[in-house]
This record gives sequence, structure tokens and C-alpha cells, in this order.
Amino acid sequence: MNSKEIAPVSFDQEKFNTDYSRLTKITPGIIKYTVPDKESKERAINALIRGEASSFHQEYPMIKALSREGEQKCYALASSLLESTRLMPGIEGPVYKGAIETKILSMELVSAMHDYNEAKDGSAEKEDATERFMGANIKLYGEPDRGTYQSLLSEKIAKISQKNRSFEAEEIFSELKDILPAEAFDASLAESRFRPSDETVQWMNRVVHSLCDDMLRHVPETDDLISPEQLRDIFQAIVDEEFEDEEWIVELGKATAIKVAPASKRIVIPFDRQPVTAAEARRLVVHELGIHVLTAMTGSSTTLKPLGRGLAGYADTQEGLGKVAEQALEGEFKEAGVDHYITAGLAYFDGRGFVDAYEAKWRMKLLEELADGEVPTSEQVEKCKRQAIDGPGIATIRIFRGTDELPLFKDLSYYNGSVQVWKYLESICGDDLQLNLLLAGKISTSKEHQRIILESASLNPTENEVV
Repeated sequence: MNSKEIAPVSFDQEKFNTDYSRLTKITPGIIKYTVPDKESKERAINALIRGEASSFHQEYPMIKALSREGEQKCYALASSLLESTRLMPGIEGPVYKGAIETKILSMELVSAMHDYNEAKDGSAEKEDATERFMGANIKLYGEPDRGTYQSLLSEKIAKISQKNRSFEAEEIFSELKDILPAEAFDASLAESRFRPSDETVQWMNRVVHSLCDDMLRHVPETDDLISPEQLRDIFQAIVDEEFEDEEWIVELGKATAIKVAPASKRIVIPFDRQPVTAAEARRLVVHELGIHVLTAMTGSSTTLKPLGRGLAGYADTQEGLGKVAEQALEGEFKEAGVDHYITAGLAYFDGRGFVDAYEAKWRMKLLEELADGEVPTSEQVEKCKRQAIDGPGIATIRIFRGTDELPLFKDLSYYNGSVQVWKYLESICGDDLQLNLLLAGKISTSKEHQRIILESASLNPTENEVV
């Protein structure tokens, strides 16, 4: 061989697999890193409810502990793996490339959170961190649509406005007017939005019951609330008896929401999560186990690891499927993630910070719950204030987590994803084969992701059929 010729570079699959698994472990997870310190969280919540705080700040130990050395190791490993994807055969290269680029964006987002929290107000460092945060944030999760935000908020306000309010409730409504933008009270902005047909909802109702009824038998028929400890035991029994996969562990831990971690085969339930009703527990079963865990298992049964952990751009579809499964279980369509979308819109389009968003949300929550002419009690007010900060489906904390000042768009996936999935299901109504493709891994509704599923090699073909 001519000495000037370049020898072909060989691809070491075993080394790549080892390095990719290592990257998965060392890349900061958004959910894990945005868990606040319990003491600082309680202190901030109590001060806000008592009206003693003009701002809301928690401590984020894992973000604070982020080191430049750790960042550089993560970036270096990701860069090396990206180079290796150029040598991979077939669909593997593009699939792994997308997954690695997503991990890089996650690293950039957490790094920006760290730098934002450490920088002085008004400094160039703070401004730079803000730009980096929003850049990675939008690339990962997209951004709110102004028309959708205005429609959702205006519809909520229109429903509140139609009520006959007591004098005390009218005062609260007047305060709400001072907080929200004037457009929120323009009923003409409450445009009609997509709804699936009854036929599609009924089809999915049959699918979800077929898929999840064996899981749901583990949820007790009770009027008592189910504690986090009891919910953990229910989840573990389902994993052990229905999935026959003893490697998955359900545990209580520090988390802002229930977390399914395919890489470690862990399901983490927040130890301080509020108790739930039996109906809420059933919805959690179909969402977390029937969708998140099941698609992790089906995706992991192929030779492409990202199918079990999420292809690039999968998040909206995955959360959308979870919400669709909840709605289909009860045979009723409801828009999901509306309050999270409104909070994100208040921050992004109208410049409302944590405190202003909270002040608007607890008032909207209270006014929605009050009957015509009802006088709100102090207990009702405090309950709505706490729910507006950290309650399920409404928590202001979730949109501002990580910095308590910048809006994180991760939870837009509940609204965007459910609309996307319902539209897709409407287009394939009754086609169980197409639905099987959607549940065969953590993918989106795109044709590209369907092609990847079809071309992936299954380690156990029967595991990929779930419907």
C-alpha cells in the first residue's frame, strides 16, 4: 500500500456502546437536576403565601454543584461519539447522532441554569446565560404559540366572567384584571380548537382498556386517598406481575414529578407527592406504566438503544400519548396541560415573572371553583394559593424550575403532544397496526421515526406487539 494512502477507520461497536452508556449516565437530566432543596422550597412557598415575598427563590443543589470539569468531560465524550456515528451502518448513524445532540442540548441547558443562578443581576454574564438558556430550551422543547396561548387564556377568563360573583369574589376578579394583560378579557380571542371525533375516542378507550386492565386491577377500589408509599407498592406489583421484569424498581425519592428512567430501570415517585384518589391513581398507571414504561421496554427490545430512551424529538409524542391514554381510559377528551401552557405564555409573551404568574393563577383557580354567589373562605384561598405554586397540573414551579425566573418549556409537551397525538390517531382511527408502530418505542408520530421502527432489528419480535 502506498504510504500516503489513508487506512480505513474501523468502527468499534463495543467501545461505542460502552461510551454511549457512559454518556447517558453523566449527562445531567433536566428533571433530576431541577429538584429544589426541600427546606428552601418550603421557605419560599410559605413566604409567598403569607405575602411576605416579592420574589420566589429556591436552592438547586445539583445545578449548583455542576462543575466545569464535568461539563468538559461530557462535551468531549459526546463529540467523540458524534464522530463515531459517521462510521455506523444504515439507520444507526442518524439515530444515535440525534440522540447525542439532544444530550448535548440538555448539558447546555443545565449549564446555562447554573451560570444564570450564579451571575449577578444586570450583569453581562446573566444576559449571556439567559440567551444560552432560551436557545437550548427552545431547541429541546419548542416555544409557546401566541394564538394558542391567547385562546386558552381568553376561554378560561370568559368562563369565569359568566359567573354571578359575590362582592368578595368580584374584588378578586378586579385584582385579576390588574395582573393579566387586557387581551385576556377579549372573548373573541377564544377561538375553537381541535377536538378528536367520538369514534376515535371510543377506539382508544377500547385500546387502553385492552392494554391496561390487567394493570388497573392492582389499584384498590377505595374512597380513601392513596399515599406515595401505597402508590409505589401498586406500581411495583404491576411491574413484577404484569411486565414480568424484576429489574425495574419503583422507589420514593427527591423529584418534582414521577420520573421513569429507562437507562437505570427506575421509577421514582416524589416522597412528598400529595396523596391521590383511586381515579387519579388509575390515570397515573396508564400514563406512567401503560405508556412510559411500556414504550421503554418495547424500544429496548431492539438493537437501537435510543428507541428505549427516546429518539430526537420524541418528547411531545411521549407525553401526548400519556395524556391521551388518561383521557381514553375515561372515554372523554379533555385538553391537557392548559394551565402549564398559560403560565409559559404569561412569562414568554407578557413578561410575567413567577410571582405575577402565581398571583394570577391562584385567583383564576379560586374563581373557577366558586359557585355562583359563593363567598370564598380563607381556607379556600390558601388551598388555591398552594395549588397554584405546586399543585398537580397547575404548578407555577414546573414552568420556572431551575432558575425560578426563566420559563422552561418542557411541560408544553402535555398540551402540544396530546393535540399532536389525537390528530394522528384521528388520521389512523381503527388501524391497530399503525398504533403498534407508535407504541413500539419512544418515538414521534413522524414518518421518519416510523421508518426507523420498521428497519430496527428486534431482539424479541413478539415484545414489539402491544395492541
